[in-house]
Amino acid sequence: MQFHRLIYHIAYKLTKDVHVSEDIVQETFMKAYRKWDTLIDFRKIQGWLSSIASRTAIDFIRKESRRREELVDDQETYDSPFIESSSGLVESEVDFHLLEEEIETGIGMLPAAQQEVLRLKAIHGLSDKEIARRLDLNPATVKTRYHRARKQLNVLLNKTA
Repeated sequence: MQFHRLIYHIAYKLTKDVHVSEDIVQETFMKAYRKWDTLIDFRKIQGWLSSIASRTAIDFIRKESRRREELVDDQETYDSPFIESSSGLVESEVDFHLLEEEIETGIGMLPAAQQEVLRLKAIHGLSDKEIARRLDLNPATVKTRYHRARKQLNVLLNKTA
């Protein structure tokens, strides 16, 4: 239950479908259960589950895209410019979500204090003062942690690129 909302949010952000998102949440937890023994650092479970959820949702999008292409091929309407542009959009969306997944994995590799500040600022849109109040920190400390988190995340992402 602790991660249900996070997983659902990731799935919905990718699929924009309530019912499919619920299926992806269930599939994510089933995959996590089957692969529980592969989790090395239990402090990184959130990033691990997020990665599984993203991959599961992307797999669904790809499968749905292939299914649509097969339907189009069956109807022999593939000359339509709308269909060409929509398949390009799906590919772009999948590329975007793969990048999001890499970023989420990279964030999971940061120290916990930096992760917390980065998520509150970049994802939740809180100001330095709001984060400082919420975490009982000096605003200058928040700025420093945010700067270091972004710098370290950039290094991590460039290593994988």
